[in-house]
This record gives sequence, structure tokens and C-alpha cells, in this order.
Amino acid sequence: MIIFPDLPNVEVEGVEGAEEIILTLRTTSPTASCPSCGTASSRLQSRYTRALRDLPSVGHSIRLIMHVRRFFCKKSTCAQKIFVERLPELCHPHAQRTKRLQKALCELGLKIGGQAGADVGSELGISGSRDTILRLVRQSHPSAQSAPHIIGLDDWARKRRLRYGTLICDLELGLPIDLLPDRSVETVSAWLLKHPSIKVVSRDGSSEYASAIQKGAPQARQVSDRWHLVKNLAACVSVQLTQSLTQLRRVEQAEANALDEQQPSPERQSHPRTRGSETRATRSSSGANGSLRADDGTPIARDEKPGDCGSHGHGTTNRSAMA
Repeated sequence: MIIFPDLPNVEVEGVEGAEEIILTLRTTSPTASCPSCGTASSRLQSRYTRALRDLPSVGHSIRLIMHVRRFFCKKSTCAQKIFVERLPELCHPHAQRTKRLQKALCELGLKIGGQAGADVGSELGISGSRDTILRLVRQSHPSAQSAPHIIGLDDWARKRRLRYGTLICDLELGLPIDLLPDRSVETVSAWLLKHPSIKVVSRDGSSEYASAIQKGAPQARQVSDRWHLVKNLAACVSVQLTQSLTQLRRVEQAEANALDEQQPSPERQSHPRTRGSETRATRSSSGANGSLRADDGTPIARDEKPGDCGSHGHGTTNRSAMA
């Protein structure tokens, strides 16, 4: 298993492994070149120890202990009398991290930002704070890029709601290209005129960007970027769902009102009667609608009493006889 790459004029003296892997290294070159005048020197002045952080291996962080040397410069006119031998393949002067570790942190900063890069790096075992990542991003020198063909335009806030600029990104490489001081038609179109290779421009719904693209890059095809497209789609769906929900509620309310009109109200419903009350009601209705009858079934007039025997004449005769 290779923990540390094979570098020229660097020798591994010892390895200590626990939660952290510690490698002890020393240089083997008999001479070193002065960084100021470039004169090679073999006159040793002293030695000192230098500590470096490297990329993790098999889940363990790696720390390098470098034993480097100081030399006297042989050139009498050189302003730097004593210099330290350099390790250009391994690290930069005065750096606390190897070049490959700095490159990994810089890539994290370019891809996902300072704080997010620090969080992801901590999970991966890569040491580096947010400030360190942002400093490495600012110090990085992007390689020469070809002319952009597909770009994205969006605004960025210098001071929210007061001052805005324009961010231009190469969508093929996923890297920012330029920052413009404002988002006016003149500024954006002037930048586009300097880059005639542009074929596709992704933008938001700004009418200023549309006019700038039409003026500065008429050959380019304008498309909506994914974020604003999804945002507009979500807004339209939200409005449609709100309207549909309102209509459904109206229909449910109308159905409920119609059902209430069909059912009688509790005040209009008659209460159940007892058998005795029903019998009395039947008798009263029969007496009101039909004629009264005597015990032998003979009908009796309404103004006659059931106790009378026959007509009024018969009653008079009986009373006369009794007298």
C-alpha cells in the first residue's frame, strides 16, 4: 500500500501509525539552489524540522515531519546570505499543507463554497477551515480556458435591494468566468460582444438580460435556467391548486346546502304520540266528522242528547201522562 508518493531527493525515515499516520522524511540532495540568485550551494548552515498536513489515507489523517537544511549562498553579491532548500514537488514555501491537499481544498471551495467545503472536508478527514478554503480559492490561478460556448447569466447582490451585479458562469466547466459591476443592458452586451463564441445563454426572466443578449450576442440561443424554471412551475402549480381547492369547497358547500333544504327542520317534525292520545284524537276526529249513534245503532242528531228517547213530542206525552 502506497501512503506517500515517491518524490525525488526525499527519503522516508520512519512511519508511526495510530489514529494519525506520522511520516518522518528527510532530503538527500547534496546541494540546493538559492531562491534569489539560483546559485547551487553545498555549504550546510543548519537543520530544522517542518510539519506538513497531507491528504488522508485509508481513513487516517497524515502528518509529515520534514527534516530540511539551511545553506550558505556562495555568491557574495546575493542579498540572501542563508536560504532553506525548497521542495517544489511537495509544498510551497512556508505552507503548512502539501500541494495536493491545498488543491483538494481549493476544489471544494470552488464547487460548494467555503463553509460547505469545510464541513465536507471534515467528514472526509481533510483539515481546513472556511477561511483557509476561501484564501486558497482567492490565491488560485485558473488554467487557460477555451472560449466559452454555453454560459449562464444571473445577478448577485452587492447590497441587497440596492446594488446588484452580474455573475457569468461557464456551464460546460461549471466555473465562474467574470463578475460585472451592474446588470445594465450596456454592460452585459459589451461583455457579450467580446465573446463571439457564445452559442447558448441561460438566464432568468429579466427583460434587461434578454435585451442585452439580443444586442450583444444575437447569434446565441436564449434558454431559461433550471432554478427559475422550476420556481415558475411551482408558482403556477400552486396557483392552480389553490383555484381548484376553492372550487371544490364551493361545490361541497352547495351540496351541503341542498341536503339541508331537503331534510325537514327539527321544529317541523311531529313528536310521537302515546296510544291513549292517539285514541282520543281518533274519537275527537270521528265525533267532529261523523254523526252520533245511540246504543241500538240509530243515528242521533247533533243537537239531540243520547239520553233522549225519541222525538220531543214523545217526551211531552210521557210527561202529560205522568201528570
